[in-house]
Amino acid sequence: MQYPIILKKSPLALVKSIILVELLAGFLLFALISLSNFQRIYRLIFGELIRYDYFLIISASFLQIIVTLFVFLRWHNENYEIREKEILIKKGVFYVVQNSLPISNIKSIISRQSILEKLANCGTVIIKKDSGKNIFIRNIENAEIIRDAIKNLIEKNKILTGEEKFSVPDLILSGEGHYLEFKQGLRWDPKQQMVNKGLEKAAMKSIASFLNADGGKFILGVSDDKTVYGLEQDYKTLPRQDRDGFENHFNHVFQSMLGPRFRQFVRLNFERVDGKDVCVVQIRPSDSQVYLKQNNTEEFYIRTGNTTSALTMSEAQDYIKSRWG
Repeated sequence: MQYPIILKKSPLALVKSIILVELLAGFLLFALISLSNFQRIYRLIFGELIRYDYFLIISASFLQIIVTLFVFLRWHNENYEIREKEILIKKGVFYVVQNSLPISNIKSIISRQSILEKLANCGTVIIKKDSGKNIFIRNIENAEIIRDAIKNLIEKNKILTGEEKFSVPDLILSGEGHYLEFKQGLRWDPKQQMVNKGLEKAAMKSIASFLNADGGKFILGVSDDKTVYGLEQDYKTLPRQDRDGFENHFNHVFQSMLGPRFRQFVRLNFERVDGKDVCVVQIRPSDSQVYLKQNNTEEFYIRTGNTTSALTMSEAQDYIKSRWG
């Protein structure tokens, strides 16, 4: 999904507001006219300037115009701009006030539909903040899709800022997802008890998918069932058997399969978990498409859910055009 996403309330919200406000205005006008001395007050102010029944018609019409204009401007100016790190909330009648809600301040999000919203194919998104009142985005189309998009941004924010908010063990416990993947190692295959070059390609495929999508974290030394194996066996296969040697080999494989230009979007951090070394690869989204190159062929991967997906050349072209133009 491309950001920013601009949300406006459906015309249903405008119609509902006009009906409710005009009913209220009509009731107040009727109550005012019903006062026993209202006509006498009118005569004192306007005299014979305009007939009383004409005055009522003109007053009701003027009030209707003012109310309709007020409600329309309020509906027209209210919109929500969903960005990757914040939601901009714009409201106002004659001038617009803009407030920002950081994605990191959102505690949870749900959606719901009233009977009327179901008939109009729209819904309400409720944003629960860490503190303060909840935010209700009412009468918007595709409410469930918007809810899921914001949920993904919340998850992405937690993963990409994990070094500030979560320890590596916390990330491991959270399990694989759209922004997080585990690999047991980069070189050593415990099943075959030997170096397996296919593991290097598998790791680069995953990194390419993050680069081509929304970024994320890739932890080497942890299996997909959250077991921490460490990188010590990988170290033993290298000329220099330590973290520096591992990073040197990682850089060599990365530059060979993905290209040196894209290394700027990737950062490696080593951590000790359960007395073993793991490597946390933090990946930012690339500014252009990344192909995995091997044996004179090019392959294109993206992240879909918690999996790495290969695209055909035609699918890749469509994706590249929609993402990078």
